[in-house]
Amino acid sequence: MSESLAVGVDIGGTNLRGVIANEAGEFLFREKEKINTKDKKGISRQIIKLVDDFCESAKIEVNDLKGIGIASTGPMKRKEGVLIEPTNIPFDEVPLKEPIEKKIDIPVSLINDCIAGVLGEKEYGIGSERNVENLVYVTMGTGIGGGAIVDNHLLIGEGGNAAEIGHFTVDPEERLECGCGKKGHWEAYCSGKNIPNYLRLRFSEIGDERVQNSLLHDLVSGDYSEIDAKLFFDAVRKEDELANQIAEEIGNLNAIGFSNVIDAYAPSLITVGGSVALKNEKIVLPPVQKQVKNHIRNIEPEIAITPLKEDVGLYGAVAEAFTSPNQSESRYL
Repeated sequence: MSESLAVGVDIGGTNLRGVIANEAGEFLFREKEKINTKDKKGISRQIIKLVDDFCESAKIEVNDLKGIGIASTGPMKRKEGVLIEPTNIPFDEVPLKEPIEKKIDIPVSLINDCIAGVLGEKEYGIGSERNVENLVYVTMGTGIGGGAIVDNHLLIGEGGNAAEIGHFTVDPEERLECGCGKKGHWEAYCSGKNIPNYLRLRFSEIGDERVQNSLLHDLVSGDYSEIDAKLFFDAVRKEDELANQIAEEIGNLNAIGFSNVIDAYAPSLITVGGSVALKNEKIVLPPVQKQVKNHIRNIEPEIAITPLKEDVGLYGAVAEAFTSPNQSESRYL
């Protein structure tokens, strides 16, 4: 084998994506399929088959691989390689490391998908280009999450669950409940899944007459249960007055969330990904970049969309796979 190869896997809410890549971060082959939730070892079997397919395509033996890195939503027990009550997967525990290593005798490492995002950015994105030592990645998609590198040290946390920034409080009045059961969290107001809840809250506060004269009302024919984040951003792009007002409010909540991140981790660079940010960059980012200075105590960092786009977690999974097991907890010390 002429170059070292590894497999990176990203377990999302619906799909499992995988790549085989070299140490330069070049994806040689990639696959995507629906997650197997028939039983708790279904995902492990999927990954094993994925690895076999990649090795056949690359014309190598499985034992030639450096390792397998798996990025996934938590919560998790990282060292044990087990997911604990993961979102959209109907099991209390989903073992990954043990069943895969039992079948394939190479190292398997599990990492939170948002932590994988900052690792991918550090190894293969802007962080690598600029040799950034203090870096945060924020994902704004179905939920809100993040990963942080401080003084060149990747923050892992107990169980592998550090930097749960989506659960920072941005509304002390606690008007909305987060999916975690607590109130006032950033994710409860500004994530793709929960923006509709904020819209309905504001509609009830603003009053029927003004809402009924808005494009938001027309887009769902008055049925507010049908509104979603895409329709909202479409209305903003069409310069609907009410939609723009609410977008400004969401922008301020996002600025508070980002300011908490800045004061917690003191990054020189924050990169942003996730479907909400990637598809609506010109709506989501400018209010944050404009308003964050009103809230922070630390030095204002650059805030930019990740150049790795939707693959940032896959890049992190690949980087994790190339790390030897005895180094994974202290990668940059």
